[in-house]
Amino acid sequence: FLQAYPSDRLTPDAVYMLGESQFQRQSFKDAAELFLQVSTKYPNSTRAPESLLRLGQSLASLNEREAACATFGEVDRKYPRAASTVRQAVEREQKRAGC
Repeated sequence: FLQAYPSDRLTPDAVYMLGESQFQRQSFKDAAELFLQVSTKYPNSTRAPESLLRLGQSLASLNEREAACATFGEVDRKYPRAASTVRQAVEREQKRAGC
């Protein structure tokens, strides 16, 4: 799908879901790369705020605490109107990571 339709409106969702799949497999480095791709290539996507959250979680799982905390902070800075579920999850993850 991604190779055949790189400009499709569903591409950010597809990349996000690939990242989610890698995260669930505990392949946190691969997941982080995919979540980063969503947040940088598709910053206006509805998946972008959640991608930053998941990027932060991936980084925290890789023991990259400072990078994870910085990433969690980006969610509020870049997406102040993100869904309340995303904002609540960011707060929870910041506490968990000791940000």
